[in-house]
Amino acid sequence: MQNEVGTIVENGVAIITLKRGKAINALTPEMIEKISKSLKEWDEDPLVKMILFEGEGARGFCAGGDVRWTREKVLAGETGLVGKFFEAEYKMNLMIATYDKPIIALTHGVVMGGGIGLAGHARYKITTKTARFAMPEAAIGLFCDVGVRSILAAIPRHQALMFMLSGSIVTAPDAIALGLADICIRDENFSQVRSKLVAVGGAANIDRAIKEIMQLNAIDPGMAVFCDLADRFAFVFESEDCEEIYTHLAQHVLDETKLAQIASIILGRCPTSNVVHVMGLDAAIKQPCIASVLQTDLSLARFMGARGDFIEGVRAVLVDKDQKPNWQPNDVALVDRQEILDAINI
Repeated sequence: MQNEVGTIVENGVAIITLKRGKAINALTPEMIEKISKSLKEWDEDPLVKMILFEGEGARGFCAGGDVRWTREKVLAGETGLVGKFFEAEYKMNLMIATYDKPIIALTHGVVMGGGIGLAGHARYKITTKTARFAMPEAAIGLFCDVGVRSILAAIPRHQALMFMLSGSIVTAPDAIALGLADICIRDENFSQVRSKLVAVGGAANIDRAIKEIMQLNAIDPGMAVFCDLADRFAFVFESEDCEEIYTHLAQHVLDETKLAQIASIILGRCPTSNVVHVMGLDAAIKQPCIASVLQTDLSLARFMGARGDFIEGVRAVLVDKDQKPNWQPNDVALVDRQEILDAINI
């Protein structure tokens, strides 16, 4: 397990390499423990000037948390272990978001779920043109966690909601517009940019040196197609109630438009997950403090992780792969709002 996270200090740069490439570096409890322990040690080490996150393998940076492991523990009745997993992950997210030394996330390929939790809170977020970002948790009966609502609270609400409710995969232009990345670079320049970042580890003004590298290597990301689509259909996501949003979507599901495609995706997601998304985002907009959002995430994770929808969602998407989850309830109107309010602590 220790080999699933590589750590090395080179020229004052502490490099964390996720090394579980066959699983697209999906995070295990042991990986989270190793990362957190390393960050604590380096925070107190005067020889370490900055941190660099990267992921091994061509498929991507990190596909998120190991949901198969989580499902197995829930099925075995070991919900306490699942709660500890989420708590440890969110503590790591908070550590990254509030770290005194510069943290750079250098991402490629798949950057999803817990991968965004690692990269999205870094001080500097560099990705490749072909990287693919998503928070697809509603497809498996969970929710957009790892403090991402604190990032999305800063962008137009309709863009954030369409991203969360649909779980859509977006590329670098939209990731930048959504606040999940700062710049994109050419894929073929990945190794070169990495070498340049390591080379400035001894710079007198390390933040300025990092910014200069980013400015010199950033390319035009192109059009943020997903966010542009969200802008065109902003009226659908105006309501504060998920049921009204679903009603708007249902009216357009048979249209021959891009909105119909998005509507079809959202209407097939877990209803409870998406009610949590709407209520949780609005809570984060009112109080976008990362520590507060992560505390709410922990409460919601314990609530959502123990529900049958999570077990059923993972079965449908990752185990049997029939893509036919039986959500309970299967109607957004029947979702118990008070249970969610209690979990959000409103």
